[in-house]
Amino acid sequence: MEPIQSTFLSYATEGYQGNGIVFGVILARLNLFAEAAFKWRRESDKALFGTPELGIFETPWPGGTTGELLARMEQDVSLAGQAFIRRDATRLHRLRPDLVDRVLTSGTSPEIAGYAYWPEGRGIAPAEFYTPDEVADWSPIPDPMSQYRGMSWLTPVAREINADRSMTEYKSAFFVNNATPNALIKYEQKLGPGAVEQIQARWSQRYGGPHGWKTAVLDQGADFTVIGQSMEQIQFADVQAAGENRIAAAGGVPAIVVGLKEGLEAATYANYAAAMRRFADMTMRPNWRSACAALSRLVDVPAGSRLWYDTTDISALREAERDRAEAMQVWAAAASTLLTAGYTAESVTAALTSSDLTLLKHSGMLSVQLQPPGAAPAISGGTNAE
Repeated sequence: MEPIQSTFLSYATEGYQGNGIVFGVILARLNLFAEAAFKWRRESDKALFGTPELGIFETPWPGGTTGELLARMEQDVSLAGQAFIRRDATRLHRLRPDLVDRVLTSGTSPEIAGYAYWPEGRGIAPAEFYTPDEVADWSPIPDPMSQYRGMSWLTPVAREINADRSMTEYKSAFFVNNATPNALIKYEQKLGPGAVEQIQARWSQRYGGPHGWKTAVLDQGADFTVIGQSMEQIQFADVQAAGENRIAAAGGVPAIVVGLKEGLEAATYANYAAAMRRFADMTMRPNWRSACAALSRLVDVPAGSRLWYDTTDISALREAERDRAEAMQVWAAAASTLLTAGYTAESVTAALTSSDLTLLKHSGMLSVQLQPPGAAPAISGGTNAE
């Protein structure tokens, strides 16, 4: 057996549900990831097309959608490092990852023999067993200590999350306890029994709490001294923002996309567009590709094709699509030049696709010979007879 790490519950409750930064980063990942659609892609020409076989992903369960399927998979991957989707005769089922064990074969190079699942909780009822072809197993970030297990991106920043929670609690306590730095009230004379407690109680009642911003008037020789540091003095906002940025970096989401302080300080349209392209190209597209590879075992893939993702209707990526269209114009111009020079169409496509000009093959004809059918041939020497 290969169980997943026992961090799913703590990440889900204390991280996702208990920390606004973690929630914001996962929500940004989830919202964009869930926008994609599934298509087949032909290997020969990279063309996308659909068939009724993809219907299982379009309605994975009664009332479900492709977006809900992808959202669940992203949540599980962020919190547990892996997602498990099972298919039966009519629908898909999301398997809660902390209740799944991979059953491995014995030997020096074990393989996955199946999956054990406890739908009601471990030890409550016997586990259900599923064969590998029944379950899509998606682990985009491999765990370096395991051959098949995935790793949550929250793991490297667990201490940052704890520190952020502590700083949030500190801010709350700061306002509850006087909303000012710690203070010391000194008296020259010795105070009688119970006087210290009485003064503390009166001070907290009169000047404590978030609304305690009043002018203090002391008598009987009392001396008021601030012994703590304000949030500005300890650069509280900058310290907390640095931790937030590290959490966002681990999640592969630029700070400006999440709306964090460090990202908003450099917020311009150009910066946002560049950040969104980076987010899509370096985080989302690898995850879409690997998710398609995992889910492909649940469907019959047409010959010469593979399960792929379609981002055509994602409005957040239209800027990137415009850049790709401009790049396509450059490719088209290059193809036209090469074809006019006499290179074969097949070799031009291969050379431009792979960026390898050594794949070009000449047809043996010069550009003047590349005439449409019926064009008058060029005449060299002599004159036409009357």
